[in-house]
Amino acid sequence: MSRSVATPPPSATSPPSVKRGADTKSHRKRRRLRAALAALGAALVVFLGYSHAETYRIEVKEYTVVSEHLPTAFAGTRVAVVADVHRSWFFRQSRVEKIVDSVNALAPDLVVLAGDYVYGSTRYEAPCFQALGRLKAPLGVYAALGNHDYGAYDPSGRDLDPVYAAVEPTNIVLLRNQGVWLERGGARLRLGAVGDLRKDTPDLAPIVRGTTAEDFVILLSHNPDFAEQLPPQAVDLVLAGHTHGGQVTFFGRWAPLVPSDYGQKYRTGRVERDDTTVIVSNGIGVIFPPLRFFARPQIVLVTLEKAAE
Repeated sequence: MSRSVATPPPSATSPPSVKRGADTKSHRKRRRLRAALAALGAALVVFLGYSHAETYRIEVKEYTVVSEHLPTAFAGTRVAVVADVHRSWFFRQSRVEKIVDSVNALAPDLVVLAGDYVYGSTRYEAPCFQALGRLKAPLGVYAALGNHDYGAYDPSGRDLDPVYAAVEPTNIVLLRNQGVWLERGGARLRLGAVGDLRKDTPDLAPIVRGTTAEDFVILLSHNPDFAEQLPPQAVDLVLAGHTHGGQVTFFGRWAPLVPSDYGQKYRTGRVERDDTTVIVSNGIGVIFPPLRFFARPQIVLVTLEKAAE
């Protein structure tokens, strides 16, 4: 005789059934999230490491400018451009000294300094120019002012005292809305510099006074935007800095932040505007954060050539 055995009801304390499919799916999501975060962290480390290293990877960027206005005696003249040194607590004196050694090793005929020698405080002007005073060139060393050199600028110019005091004991000629004639082989060309576009009132008139349309004129303007204000046939070559090449770019093609009213136009390199050539250096130093991404620091070397007649 068979017996039927009754199955007891599940205990109230019995564990609920596990939905294995849902648990596995949730585990996969967490695993993917951890992997994504790890990849993002690794990418950030690589970006920061490379961007810091790039601030030390100074290149010599060369250009040739050909003009019918250039006197034959100046054909082959090499002009070294140093912009945006930004001596600061994170751009040490030893780095400025190395820049000077690198420029002198190029043996340029003329050295021009395109402003922004300090960052954070004008107290760095003195040590910066102490190093820059070792620059050598047969045609001289000339400097323009950048926006960071004015400190808390006011119209009286009192805040320029630190930079004037720093330059005074050196062989560097600081030009602020001034021009000079450079002579070689019985010929001459005009070199001048305007005050900073944002912190000063640039005045081209004293620079081009006494020149003709046949004279070759070089203008230092820390901010390249001033090129947009130039009258026709007044200036042959503008040498500028200020933009740092964008400092952090999308692989050198585009920068989200460019301190210019003209977008990417004057971010870096050579720009032809009417009858004026504008060359914008990426500069040497940085502003905070001290990083560069596909905007390498540069010493610019411009060779002047006479156009064939």
